[in-house]
Amino acid sequence: MKTNTTQLPLLLRNPIQPYAWGSKVWIQDLLDLPDSERQSPMAELWMGAHTRSPSKVILGNTEKPLDEFIQENRLLCLGETGNQKYTGLPFLFKLLAADAPLSIQAHPNKQQAEDGFAREEKAGIPLSAENRNYKDPNHKPEIICALTHFTAMCGFRHLDEIISLVSLLEAPQLHTCLDALNKAEPAEAYKEFLHSLFSLPQNIKLELTQRLTEKLPELIINAPSYVLEWKLIEQFAAAYPGDSAVIAPLYLNVLSLKPGEALFLPAGILHAYVHGFGVELMANSDNVLRGGLTPKYVDVKELLNTLRFEPYKPEILQPITGSNGMSSYPSPVDEFSLFRIDLKAAHPVHLPAGKPIILIVIEGSANIENLHKKLELTKGKSLFIPAVRDELLLTGSGTLFGATTGA
Repeated sequence: MKTNTTQLPLLLRNPIQPYAWGSKVWIQDLLDLPDSERQSPMAELWMGAHTRSPSKVILGNTEKPLDEFIQENRLLCLGETGNQKYTGLPFLFKLLAADAPLSIQAHPNKQQAEDGFAREEKAGIPLSAENRNYKDPNHKPEIICALTHFTAMCGFRHLDEIISLVSLLEAPQLHTCLDALNKAEPAEAYKEFLHSLFSLPQNIKLELTQRLTEKLPELIINAPSYVLEWKLIEQFAAAYPGDSAVIAPLYLNVLSLKPGEALFLPAGILHAYVHGFGVELMANSDNVLRGGLTPKYVDVKELLNTLRFEPYKPEILQPITGSNGMSSYPSPVDEFSLFRIDLKAAHPVHLPAGKPIILIVIEGSANIENLHKKLELTKGKSLFIPAVRDELLLTGSGTLFGATTGA
Protein backbone atom coordinates (compact mmCIF):
# COMPACT_ATOMS: atom_id res chain seq x y z
CA MET A 1 0.00 0.00 0.00
CA LYS A 2 1.44 3.39 -1.00
CA THR A 3 2.02 5.94 1.74
CA ASN A 4 0.06 9.20 1.72
CA THR A 5 2.21 12.35 1.82
CA THR A 6 0.18 13.69 4.74
CA GLN A 7 1.92 11.08 6.92
CA LEU A 8 5.33 12.62 6.30
CA PRO A 9 8.02 13.31 7.50
CA LEU A 10 8.74 10.04 9.32
CA LEU A 11 10.55 9.43 12.58
CA LEU A 12 13.38 6.87 12.53
CA ARG A 13 14.59 4.25 14.95
CA ASN A 14 18.23 3.60 14.16
CA PRO A 15 20.48 0.57 14.78
CA ILE A 16 23.67 0.93 16.82
CA GLN A 17 26.88 -0.94 16.03
CA PRO A 18 28.65 -1.98 19.28
CA TYR A 19 32.20 -2.24 17.90
CA ALA A 20 34.99 -2.50 20.47
CA TRP A 21 36.54 0.86 19.53
CA GLY A 22 33.34 2.73 20.39
CA SER A 23 32.61 5.12 23.24
CA LYS A 24 30.49 4.68 26.35
CA VAL A 25 29.63 8.38 26.36
CA TRP A 26 29.00 10.20 23.06
CA ILE A 27 26.12 8.37 21.40
CA GLN A 28 24.66 7.55 24.81
CA ASP A 29 24.63 11.23 25.80
CA LEU A 30 23.12 12.31 22.48
CA LEU A 31 20.30 9.78 22.86
CA ASP A 32 19.97 10.50 26.61
CA LEU A 33 20.20 6.81 27.45
CA PRO A 34 19.85 5.53 31.03
CA ASP A 35 22.84 4.22 32.98
CA SER A 36 21.73 0.65 32.30
CA GLU A 37 22.50 1.16 28.58
CA ARG A 38 25.95 2.70 29.08
CA GLN A 39 27.93 -0.38 30.04
CA SER A 40 29.06 -1.33 26.53
CA PRO A 41 30.70 0.79 23.82
CA MET A 42 28.57 2.26 21.06
CA ALA A 43 30.64 2.92 17.94
CA GLU A 44 28.23 3.85 15.14
CA LEU A 45 24.59 4.82 14.83
CA TRP A 46 23.38 4.05 11.31
CA MET A 47 20.72 6.18 9.64
CA GLY A 48 19.87 4.73 6.28
CA ALA A 49 18.68 1.80 4.22
CA HIS A 50 21.69 -0.51 4.03
CA THR A 51 20.32 -4.03 3.91
CA ARG A 52 22.74 -5.25 6.61
CA SER A 53 21.33 -2.88 9.22
CA PRO A 54 18.55 -0.55 8.03
CA SER A 55 16.82 2.11 10.08
CA LYS A 56 13.13 1.61 10.75
CA VAL A 57 10.45 4.17 9.94
CA ILE A 58 7.75 4.59 12.55
CA LEU A 59 4.31 4.31 10.95
CA GLY A 60 1.78 4.90 13.71
CA ASN A 61 1.91 1.83 15.92
CA THR A 62 4.08 -0.19 13.53
CA GLU A 63 7.63 -0.03 12.16
CA LYS A 64 9.05 -0.94 8.78
CA PRO A 65 12.69 -1.27 7.64
CA LEU A 66 13.60 1.83 5.66
CA ASP A 67 14.93 -0.18 2.70
CA GLU A 68 11.57 -1.96 2.39
CA PHE A 69 9.63 1.26 2.80
CA ILE A 70 11.63 2.93 0.02
CA GLN A 71 11.20 -0.02 -2.36
CA GLU A 72 7.43 0.07 -1.80
CA ASN A 73 7.35 3.86 -2.35
CA ARG A 74 10.25 4.51 -4.72
CA LEU A 75 8.93 7.55 -6.57
CA LEU A 76 7.68 9.14 -3.38
CA CYS A 77 10.93 8.55 -1.49
CA LEU A 78 13.54 9.19 -4.19
CA GLY A 79 11.76 11.65 -6.46
CA GLU A 80 11.54 11.39 -10.23
CA THR A 81 15.26 12.00 -10.86
CA GLY A 82 16.41 9.82 -7.96
CA ASN A 83 14.08 6.99 -8.96
CA GLN A 84 15.61 6.93 -12.43
CA LYS A 85 19.18 7.21 -11.14
CA TYR A 86 19.29 4.97 -8.06
CA THR A 87 17.92 1.57 -7.08
CA GLY A 88 17.48 2.70 -3.46
CA LEU A 89 18.67 5.33 -1.02
CA PRO A 90 22.22 6.00 -2.32
CA PHE A 91 23.77 7.19 0.94
CA LEU A 92 24.37 5.95 4.50
CA PHE A 93 24.44 8.53 7.31
CA LYS A 94 26.18 7.76 10.62
CA LEU A 95 27.21 9.05 13.98
CA LEU A 96 30.74 7.77 14.61
CA ALA A 97 32.11 7.64 18.17
CA ALA A 98 35.76 6.56 18.21
CA ASP A 99 37.13 6.23 21.74
CA ALA A 100 39.94 4.03 20.38
CA PRO A 101 41.52 3.92 16.91
CA LEU A 102 39.71 2.30 14.02
CA SER A 103 41.66 -0.08 11.80
CA ILE A 104 44.05 1.07 9.08
CA GLN A 105 41.73 0.72 6.11
CA ALA A 106 40.61 1.77 2.65
CA HIS A 107 37.46 1.46 0.57
CA PRO A 108 37.15 0.21 -3.02
CA ASN A 109 36.04 2.21 -6.04
CA LYS A 110 32.84 1.21 -7.84
CA GLN A 111 34.43 -1.23 -10.30
CA GLN A 112 36.53 -2.88 -7.59
CA ALA A 113 33.44 -3.27 -5.39
CA GLU A 114 31.37 -4.80 -8.17
CA ASP A 115 34.14 -7.21 -9.13
CA GLY A 116 34.96 -8.14 -5.53
CA PHE A 117 31.32 -8.67 -4.56
CA ALA A 118 30.67 -10.88 -7.61
CA ARG A 119 33.86 -12.87 -6.94
CA GLU A 120 32.96 -13.56 -3.29
CA GLU A 121 29.35 -14.36 -4.17
CA LYS A 122 30.58 -16.91 -6.74
CA ALA A 123 32.94 -18.39 -4.15
CA GLY A 124 30.00 -18.88 -1.80
CA ILE A 125 31.45 -16.83 1.06
CA PRO A 126 28.53 -15.91 3.38
CA LEU A 127 27.89 -12.18 3.84
CA SER A 128 28.32 -12.66 7.58
CA ALA A 129 31.64 -14.55 7.25
CA GLU A 130 34.67 -13.08 9.01
CA ASN A 131 36.74 -13.31 5.82
CA ARG A 132 34.15 -11.53 3.66
CA ASN A 133 35.64 -8.30 2.23
CA TYR A 134 32.77 -7.10 0.03
CA LYS A 135 29.35 -6.82 1.68
CA ASP A 136 27.78 -5.07 -1.32
CA PRO A 137 28.70 -4.01 -4.88
CA ASN A 138 29.02 -0.30 -3.99
CA HIS A 139 31.95 2.07 -3.66
CA LYS A 140 32.38 4.01 -0.43
CA PRO A 141 33.61 7.59 -0.74
CA GLU A 142 32.88 9.36 2.55
CA ILE A 143 32.90 12.63 4.46
CA ILE A 144 33.41 13.00 8.22
CA CYS A 145 32.49 16.18 10.12
CA ALA A 146 33.80 16.63 13.66
CA LEU A 147 31.40 17.20 16.55
CA THR A 148 34.31 17.14 19.03
CA HIS A 149 38.03 17.56 18.44
CA PHE A 150 38.79 14.70 16.06
CA THR A 151 42.10 13.04 15.15
CA ALA A 152 42.52 11.13 11.90
CA MET A 153 45.29 9.63 9.77
CA CYS A 154 44.61 10.04 6.06
CA GLY A 155 46.63 9.58 2.89
CA PHE A 156 50.31 8.89 2.24
CA ARG A 157 52.97 11.41 3.15
CA HIS A 158 55.60 12.21 0.52
CA LEU A 159 58.23 9.50 0.16
CA ASP A 160 61.13 11.63 1.40
CA GLU A 161 59.24 12.48 4.60
CA ILE A 162 58.38 8.82 5.21
CA ILE A 163 62.03 7.82 4.74
CA SER A 164 63.16 10.54 7.14
CA LEU A 165 60.65 9.63 9.85
CA VAL A 166 61.04 5.85 9.64
CA SER A 167 64.83 6.27 9.73
CA LEU A 168 64.56 8.09 13.06
CA LEU A 169 63.32 4.86 14.64
CA GLU A 170 66.72 3.23 13.97
CA ALA A 171 64.90 -0.10 13.86
CA PRO A 172 66.78 -2.91 12.11
CA GLN A 173 63.45 -4.71 11.68
CA LEU A 174 62.49 -2.03 9.10
CA HIS A 175 65.58 -2.17 6.86
CA THR A 176 63.76 -4.02 4.06
CA CYS A 177 60.87 -1.56 4.29
CA LEU A 178 63.25 1.39 3.97
CA ASP A 179 64.95 -0.26 0.99
CA ALA A 180 61.54 -0.51 -0.70
CA LEU A 181 60.99 3.23 -0.29
CA ASN A 182 64.09 3.97 -2.37
CA LYS A 183 62.70 2.36 -5.51
CA ALA A 184 62.85 4.65 -8.53
CA GLU A 185 59.16 4.49 -9.39
CA PRO A 186 57.14 6.24 -6.62
CA ALA A 187 53.94 4.17 -6.90
CA GLU A 188 55.95 0.96 -6.72
CA ALA A 189 57.87 2.32 -3.73
CA TYR A 190 54.67 2.92 -1.74
CA LYS A 191 53.30 -0.50 -2.65
CA GLU A 192 56.50 -2.40 -1.87
CA PHE A 193 56.90 -0.50 1.41
CA LEU A 194 53.45 -1.49 2.64
CA HIS A 195 53.78 -5.05 1.37
CA SER A 196 57.10 -5.53 3.16
CA LEU A 197 55.81 -3.83 6.34
CA PHE A 198 52.61 -5.88 6.59
CA SER A 199 54.40 -9.11 5.56
CA LEU A 200 57.06 -9.08 8.30
CA PRO A 201 57.21 -12.37 10.20
CA GLN A 202 55.34 -12.26 13.50
CA ASN A 203 58.49 -12.59 15.60
CA ILE A 204 59.99 -9.58 13.78
CA LYS A 205 56.80 -7.59 14.37
CA LEU A 206 57.05 -8.34 18.07
CA GLU A 207 60.69 -7.26 18.07
CA LEU A 208 59.66 -4.06 16.27
CA THR A 209 57.02 -3.03 18.80
CA GLN A 210 59.47 -3.80 21.62
CA ARG A 211 62.08 -1.63 19.89
CA LEU A 212 59.55 1.20 19.57
CA THR A 213 58.69 1.01 23.27
CA GLU A 214 62.37 1.51 24.07
CA LYS A 215 63.03 4.22 21.47
CA LEU A 216 59.96 6.46 21.75
CA PRO A 217 60.81 8.27 25.02
CA GLU A 218 64.04 9.45 23.39
CA LEU A 219 62.26 10.55 20.20
CA ILE A 220 59.64 12.51 22.15
CA ILE A 221 62.48 14.59 23.59
CA ASN A 222 64.81 14.77 20.58
CA ALA A 223 62.25 15.16 17.77
CA PRO A 224 59.51 17.24 19.43
CA SER A 225 58.05 18.56 16.17
CA TYR A 226 56.57 15.07 15.68
CA VAL A 227 55.54 14.53 19.29
CA LEU A 228 51.93 13.75 18.28
CA GLU A 229 53.16 11.00 15.95
CA TRP A 230 55.41 9.49 18.64
CA LYS A 231 52.60 9.50 21.20
CA LEU A 232 50.20 7.86 18.75
CA ILE A 233 52.74 5.12 18.01
CA GLU A 234 53.20 4.64 21.74
CA GLN A 235 49.42 4.26 22.13
CA PHE A 236 49.14 1.87 19.19
CA ALA A 237 52.08 -0.30 20.30
CA ALA A 238 50.55 -0.71 23.76
CA ALA A 239 47.19 -1.71 22.28
CA TYR A 240 48.50 -3.87 19.39
CA PRO A 241 51.89 -5.39 20.26
CA GLY A 242 53.19 -7.37 17.32
CA ASP A 243 51.32 -5.28 14.71
CA SER A 244 53.63 -3.50 12.26
CA ALA A 245 50.85 -1.02 11.40
CA VAL A 246 51.64 0.79 14.66
CA ILE A 247 54.06 3.02 12.71
CA ALA A 248 51.19 4.30 10.52
CA PRO A 249 51.55 7.90 11.84
CA LEU A 250 54.93 8.02 10.05
CA TYR A 251 53.61 7.20 6.59
CA LEU A 252 50.10 8.68 6.84
CA ASN A 253 49.24 12.34 7.39
CA VAL A 254 48.01 13.01 10.94
CA LEU A 255 45.20 15.56 10.93
CA SER A 256 43.31 17.27 13.75
CA LEU A 257 39.81 18.60 13.13
CA LYS A 258 38.05 21.20 15.23
CA PRO A 259 34.28 20.87 15.74
CA GLY A 260 32.53 21.82 12.51
CA GLU A 261 35.49 20.96 10.26
CA ALA A 262 35.30 18.05 7.84
CA LEU A 263 37.33 15.70 5.61
CA PHE A 264 36.30 14.11 2.33
CA LEU A 265 37.94 10.80 1.42
CA PRO A 266 37.63 9.24 -2.04
CA ALA A 267 38.05 5.52 -2.66
CA GLY A 268 41.52 4.02 -2.41
CA ILE A 269 42.90 6.30 0.32
CA LEU A 270 44.52 4.54 3.27
CA HIS A 271 43.24 6.03 6.52
CA ALA A 272 42.21 5.49 10.12
CA TYR A 273 40.05 7.56 12.45
CA VAL A 274 41.87 7.73 15.77
CA HIS A 275 39.69 9.55 18.29
CA GLY A 276 36.61 11.75 18.36
CA PHE A 277 32.89 12.05 17.74
CA GLY A 278 31.52 13.05 14.35
CA VAL A 279 28.82 12.73 11.72
CA GLU A 280 29.84 10.58 8.78
CA LEU A 281 28.17 10.37 5.38
CA MET A 282 29.05 7.94 2.62
CA ALA A 283 27.74 6.05 -0.37
CA ASN A 284 25.46 3.24 0.78
CA SER A 285 28.18 0.66 1.39
CA ASP A 286 29.87 -1.33 4.14
CA ASN A 287 32.96 -2.40 2.17
CA VAL A 288 36.18 -2.14 4.19
CA LEU A 289 39.66 -3.52 3.39
CA ARG A 290 41.82 -3.58 6.53
CA GLY A 291 45.58 -3.55 7.01
CA GLY A 292 46.13 -3.51 10.77
CA LEU A 293 45.31 -2.07 14.21
CA THR A 294 42.36 -4.42 14.49
CA PRO A 295 41.40 -7.89 15.70
CA LYS A 296 39.16 -8.19 12.60
CA TYR A 297 40.01 -9.94 9.35
CA VAL A 298 42.96 -8.42 7.46
CA ASP A 299 43.47 -9.11 3.75
CA VAL A 300 46.72 -7.36 2.81
CA LYS A 301 46.67 -8.57 -0.80
CA GLU A 302 43.17 -7.23 -1.45
CA LEU A 303 43.93 -3.99 0.39
CA LEU A 304 46.97 -3.38 -1.82
CA ASN A 305 44.81 -4.01 -4.89
CA THR A 306 42.48 -1.14 -3.92
CA LEU A 307 44.94 1.60 -2.87
CA ARG A 308 46.03 4.72 -4.71
CA PHE A 309 49.84 4.73 -4.37
CA GLU A 310 50.55 8.45 -4.38
CA PRO A 311 50.90 11.27 -1.84
CA TYR A 312 47.50 12.50 -0.71
CA LYS A 313 46.66 14.99 2.03
CA PRO A 314 42.96 15.75 2.20
CA GLU A 315 41.85 19.33 2.57
CA ILE A 316 40.27 20.29 5.88
CA LEU A 317 36.84 21.54 4.82
CA GLN A 318 35.09 24.51 6.38
CA PRO A 319 31.30 24.76 6.04
CA ILE A 320 30.03 26.97 3.23
CA THR A 321 27.45 29.25 4.82
CA GLY A 322 24.23 29.74 2.90
CA SER A 323 20.98 31.48 3.74
CA ASN A 324 18.78 31.03 6.80
CA GLY A 325 21.41 29.34 8.96
CA MET A 326 22.13 26.50 6.55
CA SER A 327 25.72 25.45 5.79
CA SER A 328 26.95 22.81 3.37
CA TYR A 329 29.96 20.52 2.95
CA PRO A 330 29.97 19.80 -0.78
CA SER A 331 31.37 16.46 -1.95
CA PRO A 332 32.43 15.60 -5.51
CA VAL A 333 30.05 12.63 -5.76
CA ASP A 334 26.44 12.18 -6.86
CA GLU A 335 25.30 9.94 -4.02
CA PHE A 336 25.43 12.33 -1.09
CA SER A 337 25.75 15.86 0.26
CA LEU A 338 26.13 16.87 3.92
CA PHE A 339 24.59 20.00 5.42
CA ARG A 340 24.20 21.64 8.83
CA ILE A 341 21.39 23.83 10.14
CA ASP A 342 22.06 26.29 12.96
CA LEU A 343 18.46 26.99 13.91
CA LYS A 344 17.59 30.20 15.75
CA ALA A 345 14.24 31.08 17.26
CA ALA A 346 13.65 34.16 15.11
CA HIS A 347 14.83 32.60 11.83
CA PRO A 348 12.82 29.65 10.49
CA VAL A 349 14.43 27.46 7.83
CA HIS A 350 12.65 26.19 4.72
CA LEU A 351 13.49 22.74 3.33
CA PRO A 352 12.48 22.57 -0.33
CA ALA A 353 11.15 19.35 -1.85
CA GLY A 354 12.80 17.28 -4.58
CA LYS A 355 15.38 15.13 -2.79
CA PRO A 356 15.28 12.57 0.05
CA ILE A 357 16.71 13.81 3.35
CA ILE A 358 17.73 12.25 6.65
CA LEU A 359 17.87 14.80 9.46
CA ILE A 360 19.13 14.47 13.06
CA VAL A 361 19.08 16.94 15.95
CA ILE A 362 22.51 17.26 17.59
CA GLU A 363 21.76 20.09 20.05
CA GLY A 364 18.61 21.84 21.21
CA SER A 365 15.26 21.10 19.62
CA ALA A 366 13.25 21.84 16.49
CA ASN A 367 9.72 21.78 15.18
CA ILE A 368 9.21 20.55 11.62
CA GLU A 369 5.91 21.04 9.82
CA ASN A 370 4.14 20.99 6.47
CA LEU A 371 0.52 21.74 5.61
CA HIS A 372 -0.64 18.50 7.22
CA LYS A 373 1.64 17.62 10.09
CA LYS A 374 3.88 19.06 12.79
CA LEU A 375 6.52 17.19 14.76
CA GLU A 376 8.61 18.27 17.72
CA LEU A 377 12.17 16.95 17.55
CA THR A 378 14.37 16.81 20.61
CA LYS A 379 18.11 16.11 20.80
CA GLY A 380 19.00 12.75 19.22
CA LYS A 381 15.76 12.41 17.22
CA SER A 382 16.03 11.73 13.49
CA LEU A 383 13.73 11.79 10.46
CA PHE A 384 13.47 10.40 6.98
CA ILE A 385 11.99 13.01 4.63
CA PRO A 386 10.96 11.71 1.20
CA ALA A 387 11.59 13.72 -1.94
CA VAL A 388 7.96 14.13 -3.04
CA ARG A 389 6.29 16.34 -0.43
CA ASP A 390 5.31 19.85 0.50
CA GLU A 391 7.98 22.34 1.47
CA LEU A 392 8.87 21.91 5.13
CA LEU A 393 9.38 24.61 7.76
CA LEU A 394 11.85 24.24 10.62
CA THR A 395 11.52 26.39 13.73
CA GLY A 396 13.14 26.35 17.16
CA SER A 397 16.67 26.64 18.47
CA GLY A 398 19.32 24.01 17.89
CA THR A 399 21.89 22.36 15.65
CA LEU A 400 20.86 19.76 13.08
CA PHE A 401 22.81 17.79 10.50
CA GLY A 402 21.28 16.51 7.33
CA ALA A 403 22.13 14.13 4.51
CA THR A 404 20.71 14.26 1.02
CA THR A 405 21.71 13.31 -2.52
CA GLY A 406 24.27 15.33 -4.43
CA ALA A 407 23.83 17.58 -7.43
